[in-house]
Amino acid sequence: MKKIFVFLLLTVTLYGQNELLKLFKYSTVYASFSLNAPRYQDDRFAITDGLSTGILEIERTEMDLDPDFQTSFGIRKIGRFNYEPKRGVKNAGRGGSWYDGTEQSANESATLGSVSGYEFLIKFSEGRRWGDYYTNQEYWLRYTANWWMAKIGYTELGLEEVEYGQGDLRFKWTPSFLSNKAHLSIGVKNRQHPVYGFDAMVLDTSWYRGTWWDFAEDAFGWDDNSWYTIDGDGNFIDSGTLVYWDPQTEAYIPIPGDGPFFYGNGEFRGYDFMWQDADGNIQAWTDREFFQYHFPDLLESYIDGLKKEFGYQRETSLVLGLDFYHYDEKWWLHTWGNWLPYHYGHDKYSYNNASLYSDHLENGGEPYDFEFEESVWHDWNDYDFGVIFGIKLKDNFGVFAEGRYLYYWERPAYDIKFGINYQFLGF
Repeated sequence: MKKIFVFLLLTVTLYGQNELLKLFKYSTVYASFSLNAPRYQDDRFAITDGLSTGILEIERTEMDLDPDFQTSFGIRKIGRFNYEPKRGVKNAGRGGSWYDGTEQSANESATLGSVSGYEFLIKFSEGRRWGDYYTNQEYWLRYTANWWMAKIGYTELGLEEVEYGQGDLRFKWTPSFLSNKAHLSIGVKNRQHPVYGFDAMVLDTSWYRGTWWDFAEDAFGWDDNSWYTIDGDGNFIDSGTLVYWDPQTEAYIPIPGDGPFFYGNGEFRGYDFMWQDADGNIQAWTDREFFQYHFPDLLESYIDGLKKEFGYQRETSLVLGLDFYHYDEKWWLHTWGNWLPYHYGHDKYSYNNASLYSDHLENGGEPYDFEFEESVWHDWNDYDFGVIFGIKLKDNFGVFAEGRYLYYWERPAYDIKFGINYQFLGF
């Protein structure tokens, strides 16, 4: 919600009160809440003890997901195309429907709208789907003139993990020999986004090229300590009572209970390391347990933290666009596409270096040998497109298709639907 208020503040600053009232004239504000039953899941079972005795102790966990929900808020002023149903209070119940935040109008991502002048969208929703929490938000302000278009905006698709801000400035041409139905555009687009395209092996090489136990202590705050076996007199021996060294009490503490590494009640042969978290809690009794169950998640969180510390990366891209719109009562087609072939990266972790890193790996290079380049122009293909198609083959029979596809930084996001409608006439 913070970005919504920043957007409104920016709008007031740019246009002033009188212009702001004109901008919001005929716009629609909505808010909604929806709640859905969760999906069913069978109970889960876990083995809690008995691996050494052969008689297992089982713990049952009843699966009960919280219900799915979504809260939405939005303000929108977008010219309506002829194929769109009327929405909002004025048309609800009269052939139209309410705005509730669940509608997915593909043409919201079209390069050009149906009218000239200012248009804008403020769209925010958050919720839970099948146990996963998400936030989706999209804000943009667009101005379309006869021969140019400018747009600023911010998009976050939580489930797809795609996030970017953009500024888009283009010249556009509407050739008359195509009945003014097609629009060609060329310009530049500046985008800001989190670090994309770099993996853990190049963002930090110390976890696999140095002493990994020192890395785990420095990066995760976890510590490893040897455990030993001692006899009744406290002497170290090859078998006996298993203990571990507790750095907080500076004493050897016996390990209670039974388990897969014990022979009998606390007797063990060999040596290994146990792992404690930053609060001193024992999380793993062996290196193998630490690597299998803890290290991958800890490393992922550590790398995610690094990416956030790097902040947003920036690229300026050449963009070519094509929009086409035809409508009559029998069929209609609205399609658009944008191609971004060349890009100038402004930062070390801009995607131009990520693309070079991908080429480096494909050519057999080692991640730690990769050398970051200064800001340069580089070619890779980012693109997005959409289509809305409908045809009435007869008065009671028709087909439709609608969808949009975005592919930025090798991260796809899309929604597609198609189908047929047939209405039975009187018998």
